[in-house]
Order: sequence, then C-alpha cells, then structure tokens
Amino acid sequence: MRLNLSNSLVLSLVFMLIGLGGLISCSEELPPVIMTAEEKPLLDTFYVGSVPAASPKKVLLFDVTGVRCNNCPKAAVLAKSLASSNSGRVEVVALYPKTPMSLTFPWSGFDTMSTLEADQIATALGGITSLPLGAVDQVAYNGSKLLNTSDWGAAVTAQLGKASLFNLNIKSTWKPADGKSRVEIKAVASSTISSNYKWVVAITESGVKSKQSDQDAPGGSVDDYDHEHALRGVVGSTLGSDVNTSSVSAGYTREKHFYLLPKAKWVAANCDIVVWIYDANTKEVVQVERVSLK
Repeated sequence: MRLNLSNSLVLSLVFMLIGLGGLISCSEELPPVIMTAEEKPLLDTFYVGSVPAASPKKVLLFDVTGVRCNNCPKAAVLAKSLASSNSGRVEVVALYPKTPMSLTFPWSGFDTMSTLEADQIATALGGITSLPLGAVDQVAYNGSKLLNTSDWGAAVTAQLGKASLFNLNIKSTWKPADGKSRVEIKAVASSTISSNYKWVVAITESGVKSKQSDQDAPGGSVDDYDHEHALRGVVGSTLGSDVNTSSVSAGYTREKHFYLLPKAKWVAANCDIVVWIYDANTKEVVQVERVSLK
C-alpha cells in the first residue's frame, strides 16, 4: 500500500514538473545580462613609476591676433605653415586679447573672439601695442618674448633643438549621452627634475566664423573668416597647476582626470584640448601636447 502511494506521489510530481516546464518554455525569454566595464574613478595624484625614453620636444607657438588687425591673416598662414612643415611638432594657439582695443574690439553683430584668458596670457608675455605678434615657448628671442612674424621661424627652430624633460599624454573620451568628455592627463619625468613645473589645460576651437580685417580681401574685411586654434577657455587658472613642487627623480608621474563640459556656443567636434608644461621660474614651456575634445 505504501509502495503504491509512493509511486503515485512520484508520478504526480513528475507530471507537475513537466507542466511547469511547459509553462516556462512558453514564457518570454529573459534578456541576457549585459556586462559593462566600471568607469575608472577620477584621479588627481602623483607617484614614481618606470623611467621612459624621452619623447621628442614639441613647441608651443602663440599667435597673438585681433579681429581688426588687417595683417593678422598673413600671420595665421605663417603659423599654419610652421606647424605643417615641422612634422607635427609645433602646436599653435591663437590668442585674441582685449587690447589694444583698436585692433581687438569685436565687430557689431559678430560674436567676440577675445577672452579674458587670452588677455592674461598675452599681457604676461609683455606689453601689446601692435599686432600681429607671437611667442615661442614663452622664451625671449632677440631680447623679447613677444616676437614679430619675421622671428617666428628661427625661434621655433631653436626650441625644436632642445631636449624634452617630460613625456606628456592626453586622452579624451567623449560621452555622447552627457555631452561632455572625460579627460585624462599624464606627465612623466624622463630625467631628474629640480625646478617647479606647472601645466596649463586650454581649450581651442577651429572653424570659428566671424568678421576679420584682411588687407588682401575686397573691401578690407571678411565676414565669414575661419578663425583657427582660437583659445576659448582654460580649465582652472591661466597660471596652471603644479606638476611638481620640489625636486623629483626620473619616472615621477603626475596624473589628473576630470570631466570637461564645453560651453554652449562651442562646436565640440571642432575643439581641441591643449596642455603645456612650463617652468614656474623662467616661464619656458618644455612640452606641449594636443588632442581632439570629441
């Protein structure tokens, strides 16, 4: 009797499981689990790692310009030529200061190209009484840090002959859903460093259309002139932030991550992040690097 009851119970359980199996097989299939990599935490740190081979020295060329300067378009052509003829080892940043107003005051009906940051950098290089001017790695050439266009080429050649003290790497990862970029900057000393160095993180934009005086244009100006490498802003202070504050050995690494949200009027696809490292005492730029924002 117990045997028959047990068999009946077993059979009932089997049929029940079969029925449940049928119900499960007819239900909607659950989506697979999608594994996503966890986003790395933001870093702001320093440490000592392996010593890298020194990367080639790159040169920073400031093109100090103004929208009412009728010779400035020729200077922009020269800056572009110096960058293209030196195997990508020259990075151009166009500074649109606020002075002298006769050469920089925005045209009526057109957005201003001048920025406070450009004015601060240009002013720190010396008195701006005329345009166009330039600066190469913020060093003096023929007794001045602000150079006439005739000196740009020779000053660039002189700086390219120097050794690099830092390897500089920038990575920008665009976040479409957030409309911002995650930026990671790393500077590694390729030799012993005794001076205090700082880095400046700048945003430039190319393809900015605005009115520009041009002595070679009909009527003396161009309404839809393409402004290239225009300084649009600086992350933090125009004086930059510390890479190191005391003597460090080769392999010293400074690393910083942050998010960058472009301003509404910027075209993110046309923007670059430009970082330069300079000696806090002499102001000389020892390395510069650029990467597209988006």
